Amino acid sequence: MPSPSSTRRLRGPALLLAAAVTAGLTVFSGPAADAAPATPPLEWREGFDSLADDLQPRASDPGIAAGEVGFTHDAPKGWSIENDASIEQGGVEEWRGWSFTTRDFWVDAEDQMRNRFARAHEVIAVADSDEFDDLPAGAHRFDTTLVSPEVRVHRQSDLKLAFDTHYRQWTGQRATVTVEFDGSGEQVELLGYDSSTVAQDDGRLMNGHEDLDVQVPAGAKRAVFRWRFTAERNSWYWAVDNVHLTKAQPPVSAEADPSSLWVVSDIQGHPGDFSHGLTDLAALRPDAGGLLIVGDLVNSGTTAEWDEIYAVRDERDGILPPQVMSAIGNHERYAPGGFPVLRDRFLDFAERDQVWGEYVVESENGVDVPVLILGQDAAGPTDVPISDEQMSWFRERLAYWTTQQRQVLVATHFPLGNTVSASWIPWYSEHHQRNDELTDLLGDHPNAVVLSGHTHYPLELGDWAVQRRTPGGHPDGFWAVNTGAMHVEWDARGENTQGITEVVTRDINRGLTIDAYPDRLVVKAHDFGVAGPDGGNTMNQQIREVEIPNPFPRRSGNWPR
Repeated sequence: MPSPSSTRRLRGPALLLAAAVTAGLTVFSGPAADAAPATPPLEWREGFDSLADDLQPRASDPGIAAGEVGFTHDAPKGWSIENDASIEQGGVEEWRGWSFTTRDFWVDAEDQMRNRFARAHEVIAVADSDEFDDLPAGAHRFDTTLVSPEVRVHRQSDLKLAFDTHYRQWTGQRATVTVEFDGSGEQVELLGYDSSTVAQDDGRLMNGHEDLDVQVPAGAKRAVFRWRFTAERNSWYWAVDNVHLTKAQPPVSAEADPSSLWVVSDIQGHPGDFSHGLTDLAALRPDAGGLLIVGDLVNSGTTAEWDEIYAVRDERDGILPPQVMSAIGNHERYAPGGFPVLRDRFLDFAERDQVWGEYVVESENGVDVPVLILGQDAAGPTDVPISDEQMSWFRERLAYWTTQQRQVLVATHFPLGNTVSASWIPWYSEHHQRNDELTDLLGDHPNAVVLSGHTHYPLELGDWAVQRRTPGGHPDGFWAVNTGAMHVEWDARGENTQGITEVVTRDINRGLTIDAYPDRLVVKAHDFGVAGPDGGNTMNQQIREVEIPNPFPRRSGNWPR
C-alpha cells in the first residue's frame, strides 16, 4: 500500500484509504462471504459438473490410455441426446454423438486445438466427428442434438441464453442453437455456424462465449433449447459449457453518465505510439478519471527510456486524466543495474513506495472505481514473485471491496493461467509464483475484473475477455480481460499445445476504455492505428465490447424475484 507521501495523484477517499492501511489500521475485519455476491436474476443454469462422479473409463478411443476415466453419454436430469441412426453403430464409443467429458480426457484423445478451450470447467459437453471416425464407422452423417429440459419462462419477455463455446469449422459442417416454446414443434434459430459465416480455425469461436437474445412470445410458459451439430464424417468439433439463462439487462441509458478510465499496456520503447494513443483516448473519453498502464512502459528499463515516457507524460499533460496508475511488467527490469535499481526507476514514475498499490477513480456521478495493482516485488525466482505481505494485502483489499459491493479492477501485467488469449499455453500458468492461489482467491469474487497485458494477442479472439470459474468458487468466477498492446501483435501457431510456437504477426497500437455504471462495466477495445510517415493517422476504431454486470443486486438494481 502506498504511503500518503507517495500518492499525490490520489484524491479524497483514495488518499485516506492509503493512509489508513499504511498506518496498520483495520479497514476490514470480516470474511468476504458476509456480503455474498448474488448473480443478476438467473432463470436457469447448467454446467454439467453434476456428472463428475458418473464419468466412465475409456471405452475404445485408441488415443486414450486404458482405465482413464472421463466420459459418459448419460445426460443431466431432464437433458437428452438425439443421434442420427447412422452413428449408432461403429466408430469410437466415447464420441458417439454428444458426450459429457473433461478437457483433459478430450485432449488426451488428440489435441488439435482442443486444449485451447481454457474456459472449460470440470465436465463439458462435446460433439466430435473427427474423434468418432478414429475407428471404422461406415457411411454416416454425424448428426447429434443436445436437448435441454423444459425451462420455465412464464411471464418473461427478454431473456439472454449464454454459454461458453469452443468450435472448429470444417467444410459442410453446421452448428445451431434453437428454442422451442410450449412444444409447438417450431424451432426458432438463435445461432448458426457454417462455412458461409465462419472461417476454418476462426479464432473468434475458439474458447469463446455466446450471449443470445431470446424473445419470449406472449403467454409462453416453457422453453426447450437445442444444440445441434451436423457434419460429414471426419470433420471437426464443438464443445459447450456453462449454459445459463438470465433476464436481459436493459441497454445503457443515453443520459447515463459513467465513470471512465483509459487502459493501455506494452509500450516497450515506442513513445510515439504511446503519445498517439493518448490523443485517441482523449478524443474518446475526454473526461476520464484515470489512466491505467498495465506494465511494459519501457523496453528494458534504462534511464533514457524512462526519460522518453516522462517526456510523453509532460507533452500530453493537458489531456491526461487526474490519476495515472501503473503496474510493473517484465520489460522494466532487463537493463543492467539489478532488480532494486530497475524497480525503483519504475516506482519513481508510478509515484509509489511499492510495486503494489490501491487507487479509487472518483466520479461526480457516484460510481467510484477501485483499482488494485499487483506486481513483482523481488528479483525471482519466477517472473512475478509475490511476497506474503503483498498477498495478505491483496486478500484483505479484495474482501473489503466485496463487502462494499463494488466492482473492482485488478491490474497485473502477466495473465493468470487459463484466462485470456494465449494463457492456455502451459508456461503462462508459471509466470505468477502464486498463480493457483491468486486464481482460487479471485474465483470467490465475481466483482473482480483482472486486466492483464504481456501476451500482445489479437483483441479479435474469442478469449479476449473471459469469465474464469474455479472449483468450489462462485458459479460466475471472475472476469479477465486482455489489454492488448501498443507495440506489435503476437499469436500462436501449431495444432498441438506441445510444440506450440508464438510469432509476431504485425505492428499495432491498441488499448481499452472502461465505463463504469451502477449496474455494469462496459469495456471497449480500440485500434489507434499504426503511425504513418508523418507520425499520425486518422484511425480510431472500436474493435470489441463486453458488458460485465455488477453481481450485487442491491447496488445494480437487479433484485432476484
